[in-house]
Amino acid sequence: MYNRSIDFRLSLLWTMSLYLIISLSIGCSDSSLPDTAITAGKYIIIDTRTDQGDRATAKKNAENTLKKYPDIDAMVGLWAYNVPQCLEALKDVDKQGKIKLISFDEDELTLQGIKDGYVHGTVVQQPYEFGYQSVKYLKTLVEGEAVEIPDGKQLDIPTKVIKKDNVDDFWANLKSLQQLGETAKNTPRPTEGDYFAFVVNLPDPFWNYARAGCYKAEQDFKVICDFKIPHDGSSAEQNRILETLIQKEGLAGIAVSPLDPKNQTEILNKVAAKVKLICHDSDAPESNRLFYLGTNNYSGGRQVGKLVKEALPEGGKIMIFVGKMDVLNAQQRRQGVIDELMDKPLSQ
Repeated sequence: MYNRSIDFRLSLLWTMSLYLIISLSIGCSDSSLPDTAITAGKYIIIDTRTDQGDRATAKKNAENTLKKYPDIDAMVGLWAYNVPQCLEALKDVDKQGKIKLISFDEDELTLQGIKDGYVHGTVVQQPYEFGYQSVKYLKTLVEGEAVEIPDGKQLDIPTKVIKKDNVDDFWANLKSLQQLGETAKNTPRPTEGDYFAFVVNLPDPFWNYARAGCYKAEQDFKVICDFKIPHDGSSAEQNRILETLIQKEGLAGIAVSPLDPKNQTEILNKVAAKVKLICHDSDAPESNRLFYLGTNNYSGGRQVGKLVKEALPEGGKIMIFVGKMDVLNAQQRRQGVIDELMDKPLSQ
């Protein structure tokens, strides 16, 4: 007699066996990999290592990765200093050029690594424009002029992909922007005009370009802009900066890159109730900020994923490095990398 229950059990056993075979074939059975490892098509993302904005920790993370996973194929850095620290770790063990490096942002050590052939490529933002456009938009808002804001309240500043064929031109342009900022910096600062503040997330050479943009915007729009850095890279210090700023007489607007947006909603809403508030670099969509100005970090992550595919067309093992995962831009970039390696269709 035909037994449907036996047939079902056999079918289930066959399905489970097939799943096991597939898992083994793509390397998921590797006992050396952590439970957090993600299989993305031909690629295995071993883990995501954070350093809380500390460069010594970032280098140690790279060193530990090289020791624990000597067969790693690529190291991906999602904050400006991550790949430079990976470069240092690789140099110490004479492995420069033997492991693929893919970066985000335009740290000069990364650009030199691209010229030297040690870094496959980087996805760069335009921090000069973060500074310049933030001041420009704050000025427009304070004057009561209309700002056309998309439904998603995100004003994108495009990214660029930098590789060996365009690194020299890009670097030359960066230097010209730095010189522009220095010229503005050495020009007497305005003593009258609308007063704004530009608040970043942590000390990093990346922000020098944004500072240059702020200085140039001061001259062009006849305003005053304070440039503020939380020197320990903590949300607590950033909150103190914001609290101090909104007590200052005449302050009309703030542009901020929130360090911990989910836990900073209260202070951000307090700021928004007193002055014009926009976010740059990293968003806080649950707050009352007017809009976000900066990189589409998810799209930037997809571009990083494409660089990984170029560097490793046959697949391989990857480690991701970033400063902090509670910052929205880090979350979005990482997800973009994963989705690209999985060949996930872009949502319309």
